[in-house]
Amino acid sequence: MTQHHALASMLGGLAAVPFALALITCASEPEHPPWACNHDFVCDSDENQTSCPDDCLWTDATGTGPAAAVCDAQENWTFVAACLQTCGNGQEDPGETQATCPRDFPGFGCGDGLCAPAEDPARCPVDCHPGTCGDSVCDRHENAAVCPDDCTDLCGDGLCQAGEDTTCPRDCEPCEGAACVCGDGLCGPGESMLTCPDDCSEPTCGNGVQEDGEVCDDGNDDNTDACLDTCALATCGDGLLWAGEEECDDGPDNGPDKPCNELCEASACGDGQLGPGETCDDGNDIDTDACTNACQPATCGDDILWTGEEQCDDGNDVDTDACTNACQPATCGDNIVWTDEEECDDGNDIDTDACSNTCLKPRRILFVTSAGFKGNLGAIGGADMKCVAAATSAGLPNAASFKAWLSTLGTSPANRLDTQYQGAYVLIDGTPVAENGWADLTDGELLHPVDLTELNMQASSAPWTNTKADGTSAGDDHCDGWNNLTLDFSGAFGKTNATDGTWTNSGGVVPCSSASSLYCIEDP
Repeated sequence: MTQHHALASMLGGLAAVPFALALITCASEPEHPPWACNHDFVCDSDENQTSCPDDCLWTDATGTGPAAAVCDAQENWTFVAACLQTCGNGQEDPGETQATCPRDFPGFGCGDGLCAPAEDPARCPVDCHPGTCGDSVCDRHENAAVCPDDCTDLCGDGLCQAGEDTTCPRDCEPCEGAACVCGDGLCGPGESMLTCPDDCSEPTCGNGVQEDGEVCDDGNDDNTDACLDTCALATCGDGLLWAGEEECDDGPDNGPDKPCNELCEASACGDGQLGPGETCDDGNDIDTDACTNACQPATCGDDILWTGEEQCDDGNDVDTDACTNACQPATCGDNIVWTDEEECDDGNDIDTDACSNTCLKPRRILFVTSAGFKGNLGAIGGADMKCVAAATSAGLPNAASFKAWLSTLGTSPANRLDTQYQGAYVLIDGTPVAENGWADLTDGELLHPVDLTELNMQASSAPWTNTKADGTSAGDDHCDGWNNLTLDFSGAFGKTNATDGTWTNSGGVVPCSSASSLYCIEDP
């Protein structure tokens, strides 16, 4: 028994009522629009076996059950195994034809949602029905045959003609923006010669539609995104910076040893390629090898210790500190005087010259005699003997070498002492008076007053001198050659509390009968 006959049996007492009238009555109900169940032997998407058994049959080749191996146009794809996943799934599958499964074929075919000019309500009731006929808009389910008030023969031909932009949505795809009006003479965003031939006479880059000859078209003139304003894809080497993808792009100038390499990566110190401003690039982050992390060769004075080459590097050009300008630690004997650490450095190993092998200058002692003497000293020679006696009594080294800092008219320290001496003059306790020899002692400025006796006691008397600051004779005030103690003669003196020239030449005199001390100086 066919399913049609089975339905007739179910109707029972309604047999006297024509079957077609029953379908009309069913179709009049709100849930069954008049275009459903159209008896065209095509099982449309709003029909099924229960509501439209004439269109939706469930048979196989023998008519005995759901064993069909082919999804037939008269079979309900929902129930037939051969139709599941094929007919009715919205895509064209192998073995389907427009005749057997019109719903899956685009274009002029039932089931694509578009009432094409070749379709009518009888054949494609789902696609073609009056709907809102009379609203002056030719909707997708209307055409000239269904609704001549809204549609013309041109609406539905797939071309967006002038005047169709709002009245024929089937041909004119909606677009956005004031310039997107088909028929206004402007080829705006979203328009093309395919959708709006009146405005777009040829493919146009920048209209947002990918057309022949275009690799892309994003509808903007932004040359920093993936699609350029030439409708070509952004690539490394095109000379345009692709935001978020490239660090740089110098076009044909990209390459090794260039500011921008062949991968559009900006040259950087440490990338192993010699870039602008780099003298070297070893591609590592080791700062103590031959190429620093600033991509400059390691050099003495760069404040980076070059492993295996430098023993120190203080980053300055001061040669007299703890690290020399040769990046070697300062040492005694390198011929460089290490400030605050060495007094001298003559670069040799002679211990008996002006600079010892411990980089100390020779020292000669100055002192003031603790005893006072009147003007009859026994001349210059007698004064020297008094200095020797004082040094010997105090146990000073080289006691026999001490001489008096004393002058007559023709004899003075300048012509009887060692004027080539370059060492230091110090007090009995080692305090420096002059650090750089005779020249320093006689320049009119001392580091410290000569104010200690041979006994390391503070001196208070004004010593006999008659000597100027430069070591020469001060004149005639010498107690008759330091041989007379009478009031008839006078002698010039110095001051033990002074560091200027008055230390030896105060400018005053006293009678030779006065008792004054002597300055004594070591002079081998």
